[in-house]
Amino acid sequence: MPDFWAQLEHGAAEHLGRETKFMMFQGTHFTLTHVAGALLAFIFILILASRYRASIAGPDKGVVPPRKFGLAAMTDGFIGAVYNLSVDVMGEKNARKYLPLTGTLALFIFVCNIQGLIPGLIPPTDTLKTNLVFALIVFLVYNVAGVINNGLGYLAHFLGPKIGGFPWLFPLFLPIEIVSHLARPVSLSLRLTGNIVADHKVVAVVAMMVPLLVPLPFLLLGTVVAIVQTLVFTLLAIIYIGLAVEHAEDH
Repeated sequence: MPDFWAQLEHGAAEHLGRETKFMMFQGTHFTLTHVAGALLAFIFILILASRYRASIAGPDKGVVPPRKFGLAAMTDGFIGAVYNLSVDVMGEKNARKYLPLTGTLALFIFVCNIQGLIPGLIPPTDTLKTNLVFALIVFLVYNVAGVINNGLGYLAHFLGPKIGGFPWLFPLFLPIEIVSHLARPVSLSLRLTGNIVADHKVVAVVAMMVPLLVPLPFLLLGTVVAIVQTLVFTLLAIIYIGLAVEHAEDH
């Protein structure tokens, strides 16, 4: 198995050009470990979705929550919490509309985060590349949603609020707004990466030093970190989408 994995990584690196002498990424230790972790998260989420779909296909059609505590009940509670959070921020209509994105994003990030607590697994969210993809998806969605809901008037907010008699301030607001929006995916990805990397390193070091019982408090702390970072990323994504789709009041 190790030989197969080494050959697979070598072949992927060669195919992607990561072993070229003049590549700027040479020496960055190309690995597919995070890809494997993301695939595990994807497979687990498919199992969760199938169990939840089976639970709502019964006679009550999902009106009554699952009575037994299992994967279906956990999924129902998790997505329900994301939905309630979205309703508080963007209203019921938009919460329903964007729940497939926000719910899937929250569930995937949480499953990726929690892998750091399982010996032998590396959370896919401890690499910037994975988190940057999540952040860019949010960035693309909320800007497209803003244009769709508000038309080209959405772009007017980049000029700042309307200030009667002071149109010369628009050139000042434009670069500030552009930089602030570009900083959003950067801050989203860096925040998630930094916290997950730090938590995973602490748990790993403590487990190597004192492998019995002592790491348990750190595992509990790691669970809290996984939950909080999922909440922070999802909440910020919901806020960005909510701000983009609301009708501009000053333009």
